[in-house]
Amino acid sequence: MTTTSSVGSNSSVNDALKSGSSSAQDLQNNFLKMLVTQMTNQDPTNPMDNSQLTSQLAQISTVSGLQTMNETMTALLQQTAASRAMDSAALIGKTVMVPGSTVSVAGGTAGKIGVDIPSTADAVTVQVLDKDGNVVRNINMKGQTAGVHDIAWDGKNDQGNAVADGDYSFKVTATAEGKDVGPIALVYGKVQAISGDSTGVLVELSDGKKANVDDVRRIS
Repeated sequence: MTTTSSVGSNSSVNDALKSGSSSAQDLQNNFLKMLVTQMTNQDPTNPMDNSQLTSQLAQISTVSGLQTMNETMTALLQQTAASRAMDSAALIGKTVMVPGSTVSVAGGTAGKIGVDIPSTADAVTVQVLDKDGNVVRNINMKGQTAGVHDIAWDGKNDQGNAVADGDYSFKVTATAEGKDVGPIALVYGKVQAISGDSTGVLVELSDGKKANVDDVRRIS
């Protein structure tokens, strides 16, 4: 007599759950069809053990429940993302501080920049570089407590002369007892629009830059 293999093995159930290609109802229907086939073709002299049948039914019930929970969580996450995007729309027109390392000088006035220091540092220095990578200004901020701080740059070089209008970059070094504390360079920008991608809700600045709304350090 023809016999069939067990239909409720952990591997088959796990594979179905991981693939996400079947709905909870599909999994139940397919399982029941296979179970009926197995029982119809089982060896009368060696019938399926009741404990085995119970185990298989429990497995498909668990998979069905997890599948339904997964679908519910996905829907909730989508609703939360949409709600966050709507809430973030209030930032349009606001000036925010976000991670960045470029600053522009126009009419002799430099754009506002800053730094986020994760933990107290006993030495903080800033270097402003021109488009060729040459250091035009060194700024010693000395010791700083943890938090967000503005960097005061007047648009002048180390000789006290105004630098040419254009784009510059800057980098920040912060240490505590000689060890790097991982400072994050920050720039200011005006929020022009709110968008989103796989990483979450984004703020689009007037200069074309984008930043995750979770990375906004200051709003003004």
